[in-house]
Amino acid sequence: MKRTEKKKVIEKYAVHTKDTGSAHVQVAILTERINSLQEHLLSHPKDNHSRKGLLQIVGKRRRHFNYLRLHDKDSYEKLLKDLKLKTPKKAATRKTVKRKVATKAEKAAPKKATKKAAAKKPAAKKAPAKKAAAKKPAAKKAPAKK
Repeated sequence: MKRTEKKKVIEKYAVHTKDTGSAHVQVAILTERINSLQEHLLSHPKDNHSRKGLLQIVGKRRRHFNYLRLHDKDSYEKLLKDLKLKTPKKAATRKTVKRKVATKAEKAAPKKATKKAAAKKPAAKKAPAKKAAAKKPAAKKAPAKK
């Protein structure tokens, strides 16, 4: 990102006249960097070092967005619209993951009546093993001499 482009972004999203580091400005700058890196990766799909940098920048922008969402909801929503971004999904926590797993298990669990019916059914029979008759019995060895 060139210096002139960065100045334009800072002027557009600055909260006050000498603002260069507020969360609004940082999110806007990071979004510009993300967009330019995405274009670069389209033409260079095997550039994994840039891809890693892109993921780090996306994480940093997400943390700034979380800060804005918690402290200034109105400006957060306005910034999302101005930058033409979708509202991010909430990050999964241990509690939400446990809840999701529990609800899936409850939905998948059969009803009480079907549990009883399943218990009454006989277990599936296994396929019979091949008979050992095809093999000749092993001959007994003579005792060893002393």
